[in-house]
Amino acid sequence: MPAANLPVIRLHHAPSSYYSMIARLALTETGVGFELVPLDIHRRMEQFAPAYAALNPGLTVPTLVLADRVLADSRDILDWAFDSRGPSPATADAVTRHYSFPVEDLTFSWLLSWNPMARRMVPKKLASAQARLLALASTNPGLADIYRSRAEVFAARSRTFEPAAVPALFERRWREAQAHLDWLDHVLSDGRQFIASDNYGPADVVWTVFLARIRFIRRGVAIEQRPSLRRYEAAMRARPSFKKADVWANIHWLRMLRQIV
Repeated sequence: MPAANLPVIRLHHAPSSYYSMIARLALTETGVGFELVPLDIHRRMEQFAPAYAALNPGLTVPTLVLADRVLADSRDILDWAFDSRGPSPATADAVTRHYSFPVEDLTFSWLLSWNPMARRMVPKKLASAQARLLALASTNPGLADIYRSRAEVFAARSRTFEPAAVPALFERRWREAQAHLDWLDHVLSDGRQFIASDNYGPADVVWTVFLARIRFIRRGVAIEQRPSLRRYEAAMRARPSFKKADVWANIHWLRMLRQIV
């Protein structure tokens, strides 16, 4: 934990961002003192600002600003928070398994399949983001490559989340998600309290947030049907860090609308 006379650690994040939740939960669980710097990544697209691009050329959240360096990926923040220079094989496997799954595909394909308003709004937001990035590339020549690269990401997202294609995409990603739930239920079937060690660790952070996302997309019954998983999730949600880190297990409509509209 940083001493009072050291520079403040700042976490640039978005409340609803999945990977921001991982960073917030990791820092909260490990007792790191940090200051939250919220970014409006939807309506104002503050993650595209030139000043932020200087911090995180990927133009993503979260970003952790330390005294001596900047960590621009949730996995790097996770490792730093737990000082994971040499995680156990079980921890490394569990964390790598989590990061191999495209959570964004699951989330947005579900949202577009389920919500007619989202099917109208999300494609427009993706196109708007791409246009904003290309405009920034033309007015910020020193950052043009960064902005054009990110514009290509949004062009790919527009193709991935084309409304007619998302039902099939969701079905595929949901089958894969259930396979991860089966794996996790099996791991926990011996009654262990934590996933990969005798103490709360990085694996518990990422899979706690993953299980919250399963609730978020209204598939909580898949957790309830797996006894060991149900026990584990209840214990993780009961930890003070879950609420303090603002892990979303439900859609907070008002907060989301304030970011989007």
